[in-house]
Amino acid sequence: MTAPSKQAAIRMTVFVAAFGLVTTVGAFLVGGSHTGVSTAAGAALALANFLLLRTIVQKIVLGDMHRKAPVIFLLFLKMGGVMGLVAVMILRQWVEPIAFTVGLSSLVVALIVNSFTSTRDSRQNEY
Repeated sequence: MTAPSKQAAIRMTVFVAAFGLVTTVGAFLVGGSHTGVSTAAGAALALANFLLLRTIVQKIVLGDMHRKAPVIFLLFLKMGGVMGLVAVMILRQWVEPIAFTVGLSSLVVALIVNSFTSTRDSRQNEY
């Protein structure tokens, strides 16, 4: 990765972690301990998913053609593992589904907000 893209990846990771923390604290304040723990579990899974996805995609982009197939298979394996973990956590009622989904959604919200702020920053650098 080049220096700017590595910096952008770190910035995205910080955004995901920060939004997960904010949603978790909000859930603790509004819904109590079980809601807060469920949101924290969702946010932690979202952050772990993002870090794994970032690593796998980096290996796909930077790897040579002969080594991409196993890494692409790893991407599908990761996706299945995350889906299975979500199903087990909800079906066994270890987490509250709505609070858990709020924690998971911190990934999407953080990436959207990061895309708006990084676009704005790059435009300010043009002038």
